[in-house]
Amino acid sequence: MQAIHYFPGGNTAGGFCSHFGDILPAPVRRRMFYLKGGPGVGKSTLMRRVGEAAEKAGLEVEYFHCSSDPDSLDAVCLPQKGAALMDGTAPHVYDPVLPGARDTLVSLGDFLDEKALRNSQEELQETQRQISARFARCYHYLAAAAQVRKAACAGEEKPAAMRALLKEWTDVLPLRGGEGRCRQLFGEAFTPAGLVRRTEFPKETRRFDLCCPLGCHPDGLMKRLGDIVAARGLDRIELLDPLEPEHVRQLYLPGHDLLFGCAPENDPDALPPERLFALKPREEERFDQNAYELLCQRAVEQLSAAKALHDRLEAPYIRCMDFLKWQAKLDRILEELSLLPSKGENAL
Repeated sequence: MQAIHYFPGGNTAGGFCSHFGDILPAPVRRRMFYLKGGPGVGKSTLMRRVGEAAEKAGLEVEYFHCSSDPDSLDAVCLPQKGAALMDGTAPHVYDPVLPGARDTLVSLGDFLDEKALRNSQEELQETQRQISARFARCYHYLAAAAQVRKAACAGEEKPAAMRALLKEWTDVLPLRGGEGRCRQLFGEAFTPAGLVRRTEFPKETRRFDLCCPLGCHPDGLMKRLGDIVAARGLDRIELLDPLEPEHVRQLYLPGHDLLFGCAPENDPDALPPERLFALKPREEERFDQNAYELLCQRAVEQLSAAKALHDRLEAPYIRCMDFLKWQAKLDRILEELSLLPSKGENAL
């Protein structure tokens, strides 16, 4: 069974945007683990080990990557078990809602040698200050990039064309569903490595893609389609625009293997923009594109600098961590989720 990857939050024009509440929506939660502890205590690695064990057991797994480090995890979800593990530290602070009954606080910081760590207090405070400053600069650049994109305004939706395309897309939808739950997540995010796409859909997914150049966004089309999907009670995932998350970039129906919305850049199979948009003369197109890309690149540079500082921040925590106790905690979680390898299998 193919694992699927998302971002639960993003670095956007409005700052950090969190949709951690949609990692595992409350109505289907049966078991939640909230991981706490400083950088370098092994939160991401613990979640990855649980996900790998679940995949080995043939379970569906959803991985949620960190927009500040796309190689790191913010959460892992096991939908068939109604269980998830997530990082509950800033900037996405979460705590147990039903402590003990459903939710467990996993404090990996308990395995730190705090006495040894106190010797690094001033260094840690200064590094955290510098990281915050880098993120602030990043968000200023992304806000400016959003303004350039608005100014570009390459085209407007053609009402008749929108109705025709909406009918084509609606015709493939199932007539009715179940609960009609909606999750809002990100398929791509601005990260230290650039604008990174993590979400790859199963091969059997039927795609209905539209090319959306700079300054074009099918807001009317996506809103109307979302309303129809909701009215039919179909479960859906709205994949938000990584720069301006008030826009829905793609609409994914995982239970029916259907995907609608803006195509990845340079997708040869996507519908051309002229199908939906009345394109405007673009005398300044190259200037707008260059300005937009430059501002996004400057934002990425700030995120890259912040990650380098964060890596430096992790070093003293790693030195002061008791990873034997960490392993014991991982084993207890795997055992509870019925994912602990039997004695004849290789340990994780």
